[in-house]
Formats: sequence, C-alpha cells, structure tokens
Amino acid sequence: MNKYCVVAIVLFLINACNNSNEETTSSPAPPVEIEKKADSFFPVSSFLRGQMFILDSLPITPLHITIIKGKSDSTWVSKANLRPLFQPFLASQIDETNLVKYFKETRFNDRSLNAVTFTYDPIGNLLDTLSLRHWDVYINPEKGNVTKVYIVREFDKDGKKFTVQLTWQTDKQAKISTIQNKPDGTQELLKEDIVTWDF
Repeated sequence: MNKYCVVAIVLFLINACNNSNEETTSSPAPPVEIEKKADSFFPVSSFLRGQMFILDSLPITPLHITIIKGKSDSTWVSKANLRPLFQPFLASQIDETNLVKYFKETRFNDRSLNAVTFTYDPIGNLLDTLSLRHWDVYINPEKGNVTKVYIVREFDKDGKKFTVQLTWQTDKQAKISTIQNKPDGTQELLKEDIVTWDF
C-alpha cells in the first residue's frame, strides 16, 4: 500500500512540474539582463585607438565645436590637435582583462536602440588612481559592429570634483561633456566639445 502511495505522489509531482513548465513556456519571457563578472571585457581603448587611426587616414579636416554656457564656437582643427582632447580617455587602459576584478559586466538587448548593450559598473570601491567610473559599448545585433561607446571619468582638481563623459559614435563624431559636481549634490555643465568628421 505504501509503495502505491509513493508512486502516486511521484506521478502527481511530475505532472505538476510538467503543467508548470507548459504555463511558463506559453507566456512570452521578459527581456533578461545578465550581470556577471566576465573573464574578459571588450577592448575599448584599442577600439578608440583604431578609430583615431581611421580618422587620421581620412582626407578631411574635422570640425571642432565648443559650447560654453549655451554659446557655441566652431573651428576646423588639425587631426594632431585632436589627440590631446581624447588622451584622458585613452590613458585609462580598458582592455580584455585588466579591469575584470574592479567592474562587472551587464548585457542586454535594447530594442528601442536596436543595440546589444554591454554596461560596466564598479563591483566595489575603486582605486584612487583609477578615474574610470562607468562605460557602455553598443553593438548592432544584425551587423555585429560597434555603433557607440560611452565612458564616464571622475577626478578632483583644485579642490573641485568633475565628471567628464565621452560619447563616441563610430565613424561619425565624438562629444566630451565636462561637468562640475558641486558640494550640494547639483551638477553644472561647464563645457561641451564636439568633434565631427562625417559630412
């Protein structure tokens, strides 16, 4: 008798599990974000250096637009003079393995942007010498190419705190936003540098 009870209970549980699986598979699954400590990261610094190399090879003169307090000024700029502007983002090397113990990687498919986004955030407290705070890599899921890179740096200068953001649109333009972080928690956009070479 006990054997039959055990068999009946096992059959009941199996049936319940099968019904549960059918219910979950019939409803559409929501988008899943995967947070993990990856073994390697996308080599952002190498990608940006490659973009600079491509820019150097183009037979064009880039346009540099500076915006301060709503007033803009534009000038044609030599490619050699662009390197100091982007150097702070190339100095903090982001390669395959050097930052995996400090940052975690989150991947998700953003259908509104038609991009697979790789997002990197600190795991814990960062080294004082490391100015990087966050970066994103956007990849076109159909073509498999990088469409945009976004990097955030923070640093102190003359007793003031600053955030600098780079938005690099592949083969088109780059924008650097310099923001002052005030003691009361507010932020002030001090300057925007926009360099464009896709006309």
